[in-house]
Amino acid sequence: MREGLVWRSLADVPPDWPGCVVTIGVFDGVHRGHAHLIAAARSVAGTRPVVLVTFDPHPASVLGLPRDTSALSTVDRRAELGHSLGVEAILVLPFTRRFAALSPWEFVSGVLVDGLHAEAVVVGSNFTFGHRGAGTVATLRELGLEAYGIDLVDGCSSTRVRELVRLGDVSAASAVLGRPHRIEGVLTDGVLAVLPGTAVPPDGQYVGLLDGRLARVIVSGSVLVEGPDGPAAVEFVDRL
Repeated sequence: MREGLVWRSLADVPPDWPGCVVTIGVFDGVHRGHAHLIAAARSVAGTRPVVLVTFDPHPASVLGLPRDTSALSTVDRRAELGHSLGVEAILVLPFTRRFAALSPWEFVSGVLVDGLHAEAVVVGSNFTFGHRGAGTVATLRELGLEAYGIDLVDGCSSTRVRELVRLGDVSAASAVLGRPHRIEGVLTDGVLAVLPGTAVPPDGQYVGLLDGRLARVIVSGSVLVEGPDGPAAVEFVDRL
């Protein structure tokens, strides 16, 4: 089986891609709740491949919903974490208003059946899809798919992680994520430049890791950490 695949559109999916099990969501941060969902998909799949479908940008930001959508992970990091949990392929669907207007039938037919050759779908029990969230797990079954709605892990959500990061409680955020919150960027003269919209803790001093090595991290408008210039990843372990 071909492993470690990342598709940026349905056009990237090979025409000979076999019947698979699909799990769907934003998966921002790939926290413990997401890991639970992926494990369920892996269990349902057996010897079949698992495809994780995610969206970029965050649907709420496109639809103008009053919600914090600061990014807990880049798309590439989501893919890396998904692969580490046993997902064979990641499909990143560009989320647009036109895409949001698809009916549940159009999404199932165009994306899941024709695009991915899905034989089963594993999602959270509160999952909705299609125009105005008209589709549910029951809809997936009505449209002919084997579908599983998995109960959520209490207290584990990307929204909760964002709240904790925003408060500077990075140790509690780590407990939800299952690992320290990580941001990525380019380090120049001790200043880490990150993409706009990245979930950065508030000003303060933190115990952190710079590319896996213990480091003191200062957030003061910018993220300050001593290290060599170049691409870098900073993880927030605790607040000083």
